[in-house]
Amino acid sequence: MYPHTSLSIRPAIVASHHAALERFVSSGTWFWGHERHAMLKEARHASLCRLCAESRMALSPFITKGDHDSVTDLPEQVIEVIHRLVTDSGRLTEAWFQSVVDGGLSAEAYIEIVGLVASVIVLDSYARGLGEDLLSIDAPRREDSPPLRKTNPDVVDKGAWVPILAAEETPGATLLPSVPNILRAMGLVPSAIQQFFDIMRAHYGLANLESALSRPQIELVAARMSSYNDCFY
Repeated sequence: MYPHTSLSIRPAIVASHHAALERFVSSGTWFWGHERHAMLKEARHASLCRLCAESRMALSPFITKGDHDSVTDLPEQVIEVIHRLVTDSGRLTEAWFQSVVDGGLSAEAYIEIVGLVASVIVLDSYARGLGEDLLSIDAPRREDSPPLRKTNPDVVDKGAWVPILAAEETPGATLLPSVPNILRAMGLVPSAIQQFFDIMRAHYGLANLESALSRPQIELVAARMSSYNDCFY
């Protein structure tokens, strides 16, 4: 999968990357496989978008007007979400989210896009870190089963932009909820939770991992990088 690196890559990471590639050409809950494949292409192109570059330099990302430079025929609202998530996610607002929903994109579709874009970022960041080419993903040869487009009823309103997964909220031994909000956030679309966390866990799983860093040191590095990347969470 990564033929040019001399580093040893854990089998769990390779397996998670293969699974992620397969999911990009398969129907999800709200989008067909060919649409999900197009989202991958759009996410990789977003950093070259002129409008996004201007928005990043502006005091507010919503001052600049115009059309995104797109490489797909995805709907306008889908392209808007993908480009904003990739290039300026730290400054997204609830008013912006509501504007894309008012424009015709359902909250469930938004969640599926978020999961896909997050997965692309994991894949591509890993490849770049190794000095490897980005993994290529062939377009679907044929359409598979259609998306179910079913909303998960097992969600609750906790004041977030969207309803989140219903879960036990009693703090555990760490005094933190046993089910973190970062997982519950995509509760409207369980398949989006599975796709993103299957690949994330392979990278972040610290059990039985030999490292010169202690667990607190690893968490410190992760927190610092999250801050550097404008991670609101």
